[in-house]
Amino acid sequence: MKIIKGIFNILSWAVYACIIVYLLIASPMIAGYRPVVVLSGSMEPTYHVGSVIYYKSADFADIKVGDAITFRTGENAMVTHRVAEKSELSGTFTTKGDANMTEDPNPVEYSQVMGKVLKFSIPMAGFFVGYSKNFMVIGMMAAVIVINILLDSLFPTKKKGEERTEHSDEEKET
Repeated sequence: MKIIKGIFNILSWAVYACIIVYLLIASPMIAGYRPVVVLSGSMEPTYHVGSVIYYKSADFADIKVGDAITFRTGENAMVTHRVAEKSELSGTFTTKGDANMTEDPNPVEYSQVMGKVLKFSIPMAGFFVGYSKNFMVIGMMAAVIVINILLDSLFPTKKKGEERTEHSDEEKET
């Protein structure tokens, strides 16, 4: 039983570490930044596939040529590309991925813009975020914690000091 408890103790610490990492990835949300996972290489080498990037809503006037923006291209699709041109007259942006040879064919209206992207990204964190959204993974992590708590409550671990105290009490009685 001691080995099983040890295994679940280690697994539960790994789960707690995953939760802490996930909270750290999500923490910029407190300041209004929204995380997005980079799914394509169009912004390489600035933002690598699998990175987590953050965007925050910005006024039209605050978005400049050279800024990376995240915008909607359909009902659920989002793209992050760099502003190549800004049209004050039409309120649109011409965008281009850093790795793309040509600008995007359609101008981006300001109403499509989700926000301006931070220059900061967390490489590879998107893969971690992807796994943490899987219900099977969430269930397994919860099960590890619950089993560890049950094992600790059903089979408490005696500390070395407690064993000596019991032993020394027996010696005094004789």
